[in-house]
Amino acid sequence: MVHLVVHLVKEIRLCGSVYMRWMYPVERYMKILNGYVKNQCRLEASIIERYISKESIEFCFEYLSKVICVGVPEKGWHSRRLISKSSKGVHVISKSREEVLQAHLYILNHTNEVLPYLDTYKDIVKYKNPRQSKKWVLIEHNKTFMSWFKQQIMNDPSTSETLTWLANGLKFDVLCCFGYELNGCLFYTKSQDDRSTMQNSGVTLEAESIQFSTAKDQNPVVGSMPYYGVIVEIWEVNFFFIGNKK
Repeated sequence: MVHLVVHLVKEIRLCGSVYMRWMYPVERYMKILNGYVKNQCRLEASIIERYISKESIEFCFEYLSKVICVGVPEKGWHSRRLISKSSKGVHVISKSREEVLQAHLYILNHTNEVLPYLDTYKDIVKYKNPRQSKKWVLIEHNKTFMSWFKQQIMNDPSTSETLTWLANGLKFDVLCCFGYELNGCLFYTKSQDDRSTMQNSGVTLEAESIQFSTAKDQNPVVGSMPYYGVIVEIWEVNFFFIGNKK
């Protein structure tokens, strides 16, 4: 198509504007239509089918870009509702010791200030039980870490206020609510979703965990695994008061 550019100036001088008789758009679009052909025995049918599909997709894309997603309220709606109905569906429930300890261990494992203590105690358990498997060491670490952690913090007056609160443990009475706002999204419990037209109780979590092939596996693998589920309860936990710290 280089020859079209060579004669372009002469065409303008003789015939004026060339946009009505220029071959650039025609030649380019013919290449596009040629790419639509997948069945050489039905050229026109292939072009028409692909052309209609392209036009339908473009229409839907342009239409959906201007609509509001169904079931996703605006961000400001969450704040107004939470402020005006902050006490609705909130109640205190006494949980069992096993549930509270599991929640406490989860909080400790996801607090940056506690991570050095986790690594130190894991080495201690491994040193005291050299013949045990890594899986046994991990189970024993989870069972006895909280008591060891509390003893270490109580014997060290220089620890931070956060570690002091964490070491003392959780109260068995937890505050439960039916909804919680996080990053502009309002999540509900499954029981609340059953009475609502919008479903916001489904969640997913990408977690890294140590995976063992057998109980005596000495070479576990740290892998990432997605977990899916629904929110059954939403807790707000409180820690015990220690000393003069608030």
